[in-house]
Parts: sequence; C-alpha cells; structure tokens
Amino acid sequence: MPRFADRWTDVSLRAKITGVTVFILFLGLIVAGVGTMALLRPTLINNQTTELAQLRSDPTRALAPTADSGKLMREDVLYANQRYYVAILDAEGNLLYDNSGGSGPNAAENKERERARPRLPPQPLSLDVVVEKEQRNEFIPLTSPNGTEWRAIVSTVLDNKGQPSGTLLIASSTALITQAIASYIVIFTAFGIAVILLGAALTRLLVTATMLPLAEVEKTALEISRGDYSKRIMVTSPHTEVGHLGESLNVMLDRLDGSLEDRARTIERMRRFIGDASHELRTPLVSVRGYAELYRMGALQDGEQIAQAMERIEKESIRMTSLVEDLLALARLDERRPLELAPLPLDRLARDAALDARAQAPDREVSVIEDPAAPEVIGDEHRVRQLMTNLLGNAMRHTPPGSPIEIVVSSPPLAEGRERVARFEIVDHGEGIPEQIREKIFGRFWRADTSRNRETGGSGLGLAIVKSIVDAHGGSVSVHETPGGGATFRVDLPCAPSSDDTIPITRLQ
Repeated sequence: MPRFADRWTDVSLRAKITGVTVFILFLGLIVAGVGTMALLRPTLINNQTTELAQLRSDPTRALAPTADSGKLMREDVLYANQRYYVAILDAEGNLLYDNSGGSGPNAAENKERERARPRLPPQPLSLDVVVEKEQRNEFIPLTSPNGTEWRAIVSTVLDNKGQPSGTLLIASSTALITQAIASYIVIFTAFGIAVILLGAALTRLLVTATMLPLAEVEKTALEISRGDYSKRIMVTSPHTEVGHLGESLNVMLDRLDGSLEDRARTIERMRRFIGDASHELRTPLVSVRGYAELYRMGALQDGEQIAQAMERIEKESIRMTSLVEDLLALARLDERRPLELAPLPLDRLARDAALDARAQAPDREVSVIEDPAAPEVIGDEHRVRQLMTNLLGNAMRHTPPGSPIEIVVSSPPLAEGRERVARFEIVDHGEGIPEQIREKIFGRFWRADTSRNRETGGSGLGLAIVKSIVDAHGGSVSVHETPGGGATFRVDLPCAPSSDDTIPITRLQ
C-alpha cells in the first residue's frame, strides 16, 4: 500500500492548501470550544454559589412575593418561586411542607413532579446539624429521582418566642447549568461547522483565483513544449510571488529563445563553413588528381608538358596549404586560447609590415605615416603582425599592380565613456568596397564574386581572421571609403597603460 507521504505528494496544491486551512480552523475551533467549556461550567457554578449565599442572608427572593423573613408563614413556602425548591423541616429534620405543589388530579403530572423534587439527605437535618452548616456557610448537595443535582442552603426558623423551631431549606437545581452548557455545545458546533464550510469555500476560491496565473504558466509551458517558442506569460500582478515567477520565466524564455536562435545561426554558419571549406579543398585536389592521372596514363609525353603539370600541382598544393593554415588559425581563435598580451609599439609594427610587403611586391609603393606620439597597444605581437599582414595582402590582391598603399598610425581623441585606443589604417586606391557589403566581407568564405573564381582573390578567410583577431583583443575593425577612390580598413586596439613598468598580461580570447 502507498504510504501517506506518497499519497500526500500526489495531492494537488489547491487541495493541500484547502485541506490544511480547514484542518487549522478545526483545531482552532476545538481548542476554543474545549477552553470555553472548561471555563463556562465553573463560572456558572460560581454564579449559583453567589446567588445561594445571597439567599441565605435574605431568603425573601425565593419565597412568595408577600413573604417576611422575620415572620415566615406557610403560604410563603407553598407559593414560593418555582425556580427554587423551598421546604420547611421540623426540629428533627422531617419535611413539613414545600413548594412542589402537592398532589393534583393528573397522576402522571404528580409522578413527574415527584421525580423532579430533590430527596432530603440520608442524615436528618436536625437543628444541631443546621446550625453547624449555617455557621460554616456550607452547601448541601441533593439529588432528585430523575438524576438532577441540586445545591441547597439551610437556615433556622424561629418561633414566636425567638427560639429555633425548624429549618428553612432552599435548593437551586444544576439543570439550568447543564442546559446552558448543552445549548452552548449545540450552538458552538453549528457555528463551527458553518465556519469550517465557509473557510473551506473561501480558501478554495482564493486559491483558485491565486492559481490562475499558474494555470497560465502551465498552458504557456505546454505550448512551448510543442515548439512555439514565441509564447510569453502575461504578468498582471508583477509584485506578487506568481508575478515574480512569471517575469523570471519570461526572462528565461527570452534567453532560451535567443540561445536557440544563436544555435540555429551557428549550425547554419557551420554548415556553410563546412560546405565552403569542402569546395575550396576539392577544387585543388581535383586538379592535382587530374594531372597525376594524366602522368600515370602517359598523356604527358614531352618534358615541357610534365614541367607544366608539376608547376600546376605545386601551385594547387600551395593553395591547399594556405587554406589549411587559415582554417587552423580560425580554429585556434575560435577555441579562445589565451593571448600573451604585452605593450607593442604600433609605429614599429607598421614599419615592419611595410618592409615585408615591399619584399613581396617590389613594384608596390608601401609607405608608413607614423604618429609622433608613438602609441602603444596591448596585444599579442604574433597576432597583431598577422592582422597587419592579412590586411596588406588583401589590399595588394584587390588593387591594380603598382597601386600605392599607405599604413597610417594615429591616436584618436578619447571618446566619453570609452577607453583610450590606438589606431592604424590600411589605405589603398583601388575600386573600393560598396557600402552595402562592408559588413559582410568579414564573414568566412565570403567574396563579392560568388562564382569562387580563383583568379579574383584568395579563399575568403583572410578578413575573417582579421575580425577574429580584433575581437580577441577587444578592439574594432571597420571599412571606409578612401578619398579619391579606394578602401580604408581602420583598426582600433586598446592602448597600453602609461606606466613605464608594464607587466605583460594574459587574457583569454
């Protein structure tokens, strides 16, 4: 059989809250009822005791309206207040007469009256006993044949000479006390049941109204699980616990939606990247394989044809090597490997890059415009040199032979709210780059010529490597139009601190 804890776990939250509320109300009513009962009966008994004590000092309130306590008559007892039992006893304690009404024509009524009248105590209430109890202010317990309990007081009755001649007994029944307690139990039980039912109904209504936003959360979660990631929770009361939950879930859903979109874009880029890389590698491999098969089949007869085939194989191998190196460079940058950062003089790096470019293309005029302030940047020297080399190579590849190229180093003014940067620009005088594609050229394998003609340039990874290196250093790269025609690639990198003793730092890409 399942345990209570297991069953309790399966109960809905609404039922739990309603059940706990009703249980607390029930316990509270039980405690209130028992506590009131424990105080009610003693209070009523004390009231009866006080009343009998007053009757002992002035019994006329229990006797007939015309009674005189100094001269007690028979009629004063016979017509005494029916709320009390009043009797006159002789000196030996025998009953002389009382206010029970005597015998009447109705036998059943006489019998009921007899059963309701209290019995006198087994010990006769002689004058000596009465005087002793009167002096001690004692109450005499009596019991009627029908089980009703009575409490009585006794006092001596004086004759005409002022001598004790009998006893006046006045008793008060506890039936009224019992009836009051019974009435209280019935009324309290009825009101208690009403309070419990009303509390259960109000709790159920309140819980249901409070849980409506949770039902909306459940509905939204179900729709999201079915693939509708645009759904959000309507928060009507943002300052409640449910409102806080809804806002938190909306934030989580926004982030989840953004993550899914980023993932989809990443997967799409990865697919395009793999497709482009496969295409880029397949083209030279087909050429190499074709020349190798021609040589194996003996189609290359003379030495000139063999030399031409070997030259093509060598060029295609160089292209594949360059492509693989670029792919490895991008892969390392994507792995966010740590950079060895240190202060780097930008003027010296620009001069070295210009010398390398002149050695590669002697017909080019590559000039450097240095900054007199000699700015220094914080960067990885190998990566920054690769950055300049790629930009210069891109400029030489897409401009006419002999076209001049300038490397301009500068220190732009400090913008409010931004850190100081140092800048270098690669300025060429070619055809330039249309504004609508300036943001796209930094994509991997992206080229304005979608035919992938090898004569128009490289593999389309050079500028992607530039963008990755700049992002790893916390800088920015942008493309602008050169006055007079051409393209200007502008790179901003964080400046080195002004302290003379700068310690190299390591930062993750």
